[in-house]
Amino acid sequence: MDQSQRSLTTTATASRGYQFHPARAAIVDLFNLYLGRNNRQKPDDSIRDPPNRAQKRIHALNRDLPPRNEQFLVDFEQLRLQFPDQDQLRAVTESVLVSLVVQCSNHAPRAEFLLFASRSLSSIGYINWDSFLPCLLSSVSSAEMTVAQSGQALPANSSTDVSGNGQQSNTRASSSSRDNALSSLRQLGCKIVLIGLGFNLKPVTHIDVFCHMLNWLVNWDQKQHGADESDGRKTWRPDKTLVEWLHSCLDVVWLLVDEDKCRVPFYELLRSGVQFIENIPDDEALFTLILEIHRRRDMMAMHMQMLDQHLHCPTFGTHRFLSQTTTNLQVEVVANLRYSPITYPSVLGEPLHGEDLANSIQKGSLDWERALRCIRHALRATPSPDWWKRVLLVAPSYRNPAQMPTPGAVFTSSMIWGDQNFLRTNHVTWLLAQVIKTELVMNALKSDPRKVETIRKIISFHREDRSSDPNNPQSILLDFISSCQNLRIWSLNTSTREYLNNEQLHKGKQIDEWWTQVGKGDRMLDYMNMDDRSIGMFWVFSFTMAQPASEAVVNWLSSAGVSELLQGTNIQSNERIMVLREVSPVPMSLLSGLSMNLCLKLVQQLEDSLFAGQVVPSVAMVETYCRLLLIAPHSLFRSHFTHLAQRYPALWSKPGVTLLVLEIVNYRLLPLYRYGGKNKTLMYDVTKIVATLKGKRGDHRIFRLAENVCMNLILSLRDFFNVKREGKGPTEFTETLNRITIITLAIIIKTRGIADADHLLYLQSMLEQVMATSQHTWSEKTLCYFPPLLRDALIGRMDKRGLAIQAWQQAETTVINQCTQLLSPSADPTYVMTYINHSFPQHRQYLCAGAWVLMQGHPESINGGHLARVLREFSPEEVTDNIYTMVDVLLHHIHMELQHGHSLQDLLMKTCTNLAFFVWTNELLPLDILLLALIDRDDDPHALRIVISLLDRQELQQRVKLFCLNRGPPEHWLYSGIFKRLELHKALGIHLSWKDRNPTFFDDIAARLLPVIPLIVYRLIENDAIDPADRVLAMYSPFLAYHPFRFTFVRDILAYFYGHLPGKIIVRILNVLDLSKIPFSESFPQHISSSNPVMSPPPEYFATLLLGLVNNVIPPLHINSKYGSVGECLNVSGRTSHNKTPGTSQPSANSSEGQKAFYQIQDPGTHTQLVLETAVIELLSLPVSTSQIVSSLVQVVVNIQPTLIQSSNGGFHGTPNSVGQGSGLPTSPSGGSTDSLGSSRSAPSGAGISASNFVSRSGYTCQQLSCLMIQACGLLLAQLPPDFHMQLYVETSRIVKETWWLSDDKRPIGELDSAVGYALLDPTWAAQDNTSTAIGNVVALLHSFFSNLPQEWLEGTHVIVKNLRPIKSVAMLRIAFRIMGPLLPRLANAHTFFNKILSLLLNLMVDVFGRNSEPSTSAGASEISDIIDFLHHVVHYEGQGGPVQANSKPRPEVLALCGRAIENLRPDVQHLLSHLSPDVNSSIYAATHPKLVQNPS
Repeated sequence: MDQSQRSLTTTATASRGYQFHPARAAIVDLFNLYLGRNNRQKPDDSIRDPPNRAQKRIHALNRDLPPRNEQFLVDFEQLRLQFPDQDQLRAVTESVLVSLVVQCSNHAPRAEFLLFASRSLSSIGYINWDSFLPCLLSSVSSAEMTVAQSGQALPANSSTDVSGNGQQSNTRASSSSRDNALSSLRQLGCKIVLIGLGFNLKPVTHIDVFCHMLNWLVNWDQKQHGADESDGRKTWRPDKTLVEWLHSCLDVVWLLVDEDKCRVPFYELLRSGVQFIENIPDDEALFTLILEIHRRRDMMAMHMQMLDQHLHCPTFGTHRFLSQTTTNLQVEVVANLRYSPITYPSVLGEPLHGEDLANSIQKGSLDWERALRCIRHALRATPSPDWWKRVLLVAPSYRNPAQMPTPGAVFTSSMIWGDQNFLRTNHVTWLLAQVIKTELVMNALKSDPRKVETIRKIISFHREDRSSDPNNPQSILLDFISSCQNLRIWSLNTSTREYLNNEQLHKGKQIDEWWTQVGKGDRMLDYMNMDDRSIGMFWVFSFTMAQPASEAVVNWLSSAGVSELLQGTNIQSNERIMVLREVSPVPMSLLSGLSMNLCLKLVQQLEDSLFAGQVVPSVAMVETYCRLLLIAPHSLFRSHFTHLAQRYPALWSKPGVTLLVLEIVNYRLLPLYRYGGKNKTLMYDVTKIVATLKGKRGDHRIFRLAENVCMNLILSLRDFFNVKREGKGPTEFTETLNRITIITLAIIIKTRGIADADHLLYLQSMLEQVMATSQHTWSEKTLCYFPPLLRDALIGRMDKRGLAIQAWQQAETTVINQCTQLLSPSADPTYVMTYINHSFPQHRQYLCAGAWVLMQGHPESINGGHLARVLREFSPEEVTDNIYTMVDVLLHHIHMELQHGHSLQDLLMKTCTNLAFFVWTNELLPLDILLLALIDRDDDPHALRIVISLLDRQELQQRVKLFCLNRGPPEHWLYSGIFKRLELHKALGIHLSWKDRNPTFFDDIAARLLPVIPLIVYRLIENDAIDPADRVLAMYSPFLAYHPFRFTFVRDILAYFYGHLPGKIIVRILNVLDLSKIPFSESFPQHISSSNPVMSPPPEYFATLLLGLVNNVIPPLHINSKYGSVGECLNVSGRTSHNKTPGTSQPSANSSEGQKAFYQIQDPGTHTQLVLETAVIELLSLPVSTSQIVSSLVQVVVNIQPTLIQSSNGGFHGTPNSVGQGSGLPTSPSGGSTDSLGSSRSAPSGAGISASNFVSRSGYTCQQLSCLMIQACGLLLAQLPPDFHMQLYVETSRIVKETWWLSDDKRPIGELDSAVGYALLDPTWAAQDNTSTAIGNVVALLHSFFSNLPQEWLEGTHVIVKNLRPIKSVAMLRIAFRIMGPLLPRLANAHTFFNKILSLLLNLMVDVFGRNSEPSTSAGASEISDIIDFLHHVVHYEGQGGPVQANSKPRPEVLALCGRAIENLRPDVQHLLSHLSPDVNSSIYAATHPKLVQNPS
């Protein structure tokens, strides 16, 4: 829309160039003569003229009266002969004509002559309209600007000639005459434009004219020219001159967008904003245009918007995608962004957000209900603090009503009032006590007259309701909470005492008396044996006196005193290390109800003791610290490396602190970091430690622990990630971590997809970063399970194992000689240091391989002590290199020995004996790295057999059992006993402990295997070793209970190998979970153990599965749904229990059924995610085909409305194969009857659901539940692997194609279009009228599915279109566009995917409207004007990469794609899309595109 500015500059420059052309004066004189203007030529002008010019002057110039118009061309022809350069003469003529138009527009006869002259000159080719019109319109704009700035009227009635001679009147024109002059100027300009449009103009001219016309329309009342509004002109009706130019302007616009010529696409009106002009004049013609724009925008918007859009609010359990607004954000931030609860792209893609939007929502409307759904759901799902900040910004009474709108606020205050059940309890007082420190309030109001009023308000929330269980800790807290507030106020300011309730003060004194009694003398409160009343009173005390309560807890943890830590045999130091003796950690039942103020104080005090104290803390103190963080995952979370570095700057110089932080993170807080979206940040922090230490000699303990933390962190990731924080250069990972990164990428891409197209572009760079320092190649069996995207990138890597073996063979003699000197039983001890200091690095990497060769199956024959000393002096990465090299050498050695006739069994036994020497006898090498090295050589037939043998060995079995025995239960937060601390060398082995003096807390060499065992299972399944995998899982399931992400492991491995796992191994994988605590469907165990797996579960099973998602995952529609009231979910202690976990020790009052606190479901982290992914696990585990599962789910959705209606009326049984359309569900709106489309067809059958109480179990009406079930089904299917997606596309396409009225060729086109529009009615509205259709439900299902699908997986959606082809009718074309259209805005930044979908949709148009379409449809192009507009819009949307702006331009590649498709369309459709082509001679977009104009080829 910036064309007018460019042409203004160009024409102004050209006009100045023609001011002094010799022909100008003659042309001016000629025009002045015919205009009847005085010739002001001076007498001596002719004397100064050359003789030949004076003689050639035509006789007509001396006439006194204007000649007749018909004589003009004759005179002009005579003048033309005088000048040889006709092009320059034409340009001068245009320049003069433009100037005259500006001056004479307000003089009707002269204006008429100028119109006549324009037509006449054009007839002889003396007007080039492509240069003349832009010049004219620019001059008009300049004249208008001049008038606006000077306040003068145009010199329309002046007799001044255009050469500038004579005096202009300085008289200030009145406002009315000025406006009339401007109107006349625009009127004349429009008339000339209309003449010009009769010729074939260039596209750039058309768009220039169009922009000027729209600018005039938008500024019809000349506001931009400084019109004085003080005269009350806002109310006047437009005068005649204004109406005339307005209508002429509209004539130009209509002519430009006329579909017969399509000089400018009608779409340009839709994105112009002209329909939003202020102070619309009372003019029917303009109103007609605006109405048509609104109508076509609405029709176009339908293709942009998903069905049931108002239901697509976030669940706070699944990621939402913001690809169009996050281009400049870090990956860490983007991965955790979700749409703001009522912030959505509008129907045309513009983002709608902020308080303005919230304030515009009518109370009681669907959008209002949507906002309330989000708030209610958030109260139960505990979203991030940022989310709550937005809510609190607009909380009632929080802000001045006159204050400006708050950026980022997405709710209005009236939405946040809560419900009355909540307000009738003391929950509000409890909330105030949690978030407000009374001392701060009173200090802030010390001199404020509102102090007393504020205090009275704080007190006024108290309610006298009594609980039925007076000894319940939560009831006690709610009962005393107001007394806590009163007591604080009473103790802080005596002037407010008179306003306090004496009864509450008395109860406040009871708190003091209770504390005095329990703490009298030297007796310490026994936190392990407190009854419910004592727990409740201590909670109350925490709100009253936080500091004494905090000191009491810390005193308890240090009550057993200190003892001296025994030193290891390798340590020679006189320094004594004191350690706190163990006590029981503070139980969750007590911690969970403490005030947030106390929790914060307690965490800070514990951090002082843990990280800055002089005494080594007890395990109980560390465990209590971790429990506090888990209880308040948002409020108390801290990123430890950043937080501690700021609080204790000199801390990281102490190895003990680093070790403690790594242990806390690795064995207690990994799920917390993932829940807070900080696991990537933590990975970068720990990677720094790894990078610093991997080349440093001797620091094996910290390095191996940090590496293990990184393993767990990388494997915990559920979405795409940067391998480096800054994003460039090779990774700082070790070889082991590089390999695990690739495996994690494979799992993420295959089981969860890549959310953002930008990540796809980064993938290749990321792989280069990872593989830059790695020589590893994966086996064919591993690669065949990789997602194609990753497999194709890695399959070409060269396997350099042969080169490595050659290098070994070349160095073998030297290495064996060195190893003999170093490792023989009688080796000289002094040679150890000689080897360490003087051996070459290329030889040192073969040390372990050489030792293994020397053993010959008799490890006792080598000097283990020397080998241990040397390995400890190596850097950690050198040890890793030794392990990988040794594995390659020993596997090669086995093959060589087999060729010499040795027994494989004997060779494997010797190999395991040798490795046992390394791992257990002398504890020289880390077992986790050795196992990973072996499974990475799974293409060797012996590697996995060695792994199984190592896992079967008694040494490892006993070590794992000892770990489980010492560690306590996997749910460490419930353990009330005293933790055992193993001696350092027993916990970590000699190699890692060596001379280290810092004791362990949770670390154990067995625990390092937790990330490794799942990878072994993966590798065994890849190699079809199902029985060994089953045996490993059986052996190590109790051990895997300690895995921080075992739920994720089960979900991912089932998805990764979906379709390749026998039922036996599936059951074994499921048993890794604590099945009693997972919300599986009641009938699920029966289905997975079914003796007849061919039979699919009944429809009721799938419907019940969806109902579970509706009740637990999808935000509730209203307050009385299955969720219960707000008051029920805001339990005071933050503790919740599940009805399947009766073993928890703490009480749980008022908790919503099924809800759990974070610490109880750390993996996956939220209750909504737990329910959703449990449903995913169920479907992945069913022993039936993908097609059966998808078909059953789709049939439930297709038939949902009639099923629910009839089941609510008593239930029924039906067949599972019905598509649910017939007389019960009208499919055409014609006359309210379905006779015309065959109402005699059979009544709809249900989906086989027999549940008379199905609706009542949800708390919704049939209509509401049906829509939520569709949404739940789409959400569920989007979590499943692509196998399910392909089947969904096949099934939904089949239902659409088999719809009987679509395949009926005898139906009139109008009737089919009407039926299609009716069928695609939003299911929410259709459900209210009980008029839902199968197609409507299918489209809504697909849209719900698309909304939750990562961008990478959207690529497969083209299958829908392929399955619908061939498309032969406009009706089917509309359905295809309705299904696929809303995908295109979503793919605005995924250019490849966008092009793919756009190309398919254009091909569909060719199917119906192609030049050679058979049979050719009789439908006219005007019948698909909405599709034409939509195509223009999405092409601009993609070009902009988001919402369309005034200067948005399509990408040249997309124009080329459209241009190729357009060539195959019928002419009547082709010309409507002609501007979507790269041809600068026919397309306004190509003609104004900088790249295409510069390179028109």
